[in-house]
Amino acid sequence: MAIYNYTRRQLRHLTARLCNDLITGTVTSPASGTFICAESGWEKPDDYFNDWIEVFDYSGTNVGTSGNPTDWTKTTPSHTLTFAPAATLTAGDLVEMHQRFSVNEYNDFINLAIDMVAKEALINKIDTSIDLATDTYQYGLSTQFLYVYRIELESATAGVYNTAKPVDPRYWRVIKGTTTYVEFVEDTFTPTDGRAIRITGLASPSKLDTDTEESPVNPAYIAYQAAALLHQSRIRGADSDSEYHAQQMTLSQAVADRERERMGVGISGAIPVIEV
Repeated sequence: MAIYNYTRRQLRHLTARLCNDLITGTVTSPASGTFICAESGWEKPDDYFNDWIEVFDYSGTNVGTSGNPTDWTKTTPSHTLTFAPAATLTAGDLVEMHQRFSVNEYNDFINLAIDMVAKEALINKIDTSIDLATDTYQYGLSTQFLYVYRIELESATAGVYNTAKPVDPRYWRVIKGTTTYVEFVEDTFTPTDGRAIRITGLASPSKLDTDTEESPVNPAYIAYQAAALLHQSRIRGADSDSEYHAQQMTLSQAVADRERERMGVGISGAIPVIEV
């Protein structure tokens, strides 16, 4: 079990809070292109949210719906947000709002932060998806593998691998080119048709494609690194706004670098994937 298991949504909200760019709420009284939110965090003057760049439905019936705020009307105790393009949300849906960066930007830079430590934040990985075939010595393998500890043969009982010693490392290698595959030495290994193999090794962490996917990478590193990249993307010159983003980028990058230094796993005894 991974030590960390933050979802993309949790990482996005964490990063947005670091950027002072998040307000969340619950939809009430929805209509076409409008809804009411009377929560305390939304107690803002008329037109306060008009120039914010996105309202995004992150949980509920209309999850994934996005719009640009166009009008904010403060009428105690009900406050109405108007957004475009018009869509009708559902009462009880949870929404997030951003003033500085869009949801897509947060998601993209979270994934870039994960990619940046693809060879450092290694995770344990087991693959049992390969079935041997007679006279076949090469088998496709997940491109995530960077190191392999051992390869075990399935016994006569399906799913049981511990009845014999692992395959001698001299009899196989893992090669990464346009595809990644495990290759057995024909002179020393005879595949048993239909038998599975279990490959145990270390792999790079996956990028997150959905809000519910989890990452095993240190969330503090991801959030601060993504924040640094987001601020960097807004530096345009010597104006005051660019200066602000440059300062925030420097602060965030310093924390991300400290968290990155703590990463690393033992690879003693592991055989690296050969890149060709």
